[in-house]
Amino acid sequence: MKVLHFYQQQHDLQARYVSMLTEKMAGSIEVKACNTLPDIRNELSTQHYDILHIHGCWSVKYAQAAASANRAGTRYVISPHGELEPWILRDRQWQEKMPKTILYQRQTIQGAYVVIAMGTMERESLIKLGWNPRIETIRNAIITHSITDDEMTRQLTDTYRKVMDSNVYELMNEKTRHALMLLLKAGCCGNRNWLNGEQLPELNVSEWRQILIYVHHEQLEDLLKHGIRVMGVKDPIIDVSNVKAYFPENYRPVKSIADAIGNQFVSENKRLMATFKFLHRQHTTRQLAMAHLIELSREIREHDIDEEHLAEMLDEEHLLTFTSRLMGVLADFGLMEEGIMPIQAVFDRQTERLEEMITNRLKI
Repeated sequence: MKVLHFYQQQHDLQARYVSMLTEKMAGSIEVKACNTLPDIRNELSTQHYDILHIHGCWSVKYAQAAASANRAGTRYVISPHGELEPWILRDRQWQEKMPKTILYQRQTIQGAYVVIAMGTMERESLIKLGWNPRIETIRNAIITHSITDDEMTRQLTDTYRKVMDSNVYELMNEKTRHALMLLLKAGCCGNRNWLNGEQLPELNVSEWRQILIYVHHEQLEDLLKHGIRVMGVKDPIIDVSNVKAYFPENYRPVKSIADAIGNQFVSENKRLMATFKFLHRQHTTRQLAMAHLIELSREIREHDIDEEHLAEMLDEEHLLTFTSRLMGVLADFGLMEEGIMPIQAVFDRQTERLEEMITNRLKI
C-alpha cells in the first residue's frame, strides 16, 4: 500500500502529526508527505498512490488536491483536524465559510472515502453536519494520552486497508477481471467445455484477494469455489470473511431471483417472464447485481424455452428491449454466447449503462 499525505506547513500541529505518522508507518507501508499543491500534483501524476490523506479544510488547495487524486485514480481520505467544528463554521460564516462551502468544501468532504475525527465531540459534529456518513474516530496521540502513537498508527493503517478493501472491482486490473468472470462462468456452466479452451491467467496473492473479497461482498463464494474446482486450479487459502469495507448508502445485500419470484410456474416461459420483471425492478432501483446475471444465465442454460413465444410475451410487457440489453451484458461479461440466447442481444449505450450499474454497485 502506498500513501501520500498532504498538509500545510504553517499548521504546526498538523505538521507534527504528519511527521509522526510518516515515521511510524515507514516500516509497514510506503508513505510520503508533501506540503505544497505542486508537489502533490507532481507525485500523483508521476507515481501511483493508493491513498491521498488530506489534513485540514477550507483551503482551496485541498479541494484541488482531491480533484487531482480523482483524476489519478487515487482514493482520498480527510482529517479535518477540528476545522469543521460548529464554532469554526460560525466564525466569519457569511463572509468566508458559506461561499467556500457552496463552492467546494462540502463536495470535497462528500467525495472522501472516509472522514477521520480525532475525538467524540468532533465525530458528533461531523454526524450532525451530515456531509459524509463514513466517519472513523482515531484520537491524536500528540494532544491526548488516551492513545499511544503506535495504536494511533495501527488504527489509521487499518482504516487505509478498509478503504482499499472497498469496491475492489474498481481496483482490479483487466487480467484480474477476466479471471473473475472466467471462474464465475466455469462455476455457472459446471463444465470447462463452455470456456472454449481458455486458461486461467496466473494470479498473485493480491489479485486473488481482490477476487475473493468481491465474491464475498456479492454473495458468490459458492459459485467461485465451484468454478475453481471445474477449472482444476489450486484453491487459494486466503480468508476474507472478516475483511472490513465501506459500502454506498443505497447498498443492499443481493436478493436472489429464486427467493423473489418463488418456483410455482406452469411453464419455463412464465418463470422467465417473472425473472425479467424482477430484474427490471432491480434495475429501476439500481440494485441489479452480478449474482442476478449468474442466476439468469443458469436459468437459460438449464431449461427449454419457447423463444418465439417468450419474445411475444416480453413485447407485450414492454420488456423486450430491456431483455435484449441484458443479453448484451451477459455476452460482454463472457457469461453467455449469443448462439444460446433466447432473445437477440442489443449492444448500445443503454447496455453499457447496465454494465456500469452492475460493476459500480459497490462504488462509494
